[in-house]
Amino acid sequence: MVHHLILLSSGRSGTHLHQTMMRNGLEKAVVLGELFNPSSPFGLEAQTPDFIAMLEEESGIEVDPGKARALANFFRDDPVFMLSALARVCDRLGQDYLCYSILPKQLAGRSIEDILFRFDCTCTFLTRQRFARYVSLVKARQLGAWKWVDTTSLKPEITMEGFLEDARSTDDWFQFLSERALTAGLDVRHLSYGSNLNQPARTAFYSLQRKYEGICELSAFDFSLIPDFKQEREADPFRSIGNGEHMRDALHQASLLDYAFAEPAVFSADGYV
Repeated sequence: MVHHLILLSSGRSGTHLHQTMMRNGLEKAVVLGELFNPSSPFGLEAQTPDFIAMLEEESGIEVDPGKARALANFFRDDPVFMLSALARVCDRLGQDYLCYSILPKQLAGRSIEDILFRFDCTCTFLTRQRFARYVSLVKARQLGAWKWVDTTSLKPEITMEGFLEDARSTDDWFQFLSERALTAGLDVRHLSYGSNLNQPARTAFYSLQRKYEGICELSAFDFSLIPDFKQEREADPFRSIGNGEHMRDALHQASLLDYAFAEPAVFSADGYV
């Protein structure tokens, strides 16, 4: 039976880098991306024609990556059915792992619960500092670009209300799902973008390797396959927006600076981390 490796994270937290390393370092695995993104089930477009043909047989639907939005609707309307079809394809191909990511607002909480309770899976929660992630998210939305685009020169102005609404809804999402994952009896792993992934490729990979110990074995690969590219070269998020000093003062006056620079809490068997 295929084991599901589910990455639960919020946008702009290093999910693409995580999946790229899993794709290169994990054998006998099908590594996809945001399967439940409303615009497209990312990762299917890179699969072989044989894989797509098998998925059509197992699901009974037309799997045409060229009709991305219609295909996305199939995945979002019945995620357990489509994941079951994908798992059967993995079994037919002799693959041991099915890897994919889920981000907030892509699926209802109940739908994600159904996945956690239905499949043999491990949940990895990937978090990032709240304020830095939000700034990165605003920039990506304004540019309409999510990878391999330098956003350093873009200096948007953000609001306290927008930041807090995003941060608190993300906090709730992580808390709810990590608690449900433990209720389902799943192994919960936690990755930090700052501590584990925002490193040179080799260092980030070995951090990932340690985090997945006991679940799967990751093998080293040619790390030059991971581009040494940062979309944001400014380390201080307040310097990367147009009203940085105003936001710093506002967060300080509201006693929220520590909150802004911390990561969302994830509930593990040892308590919140």
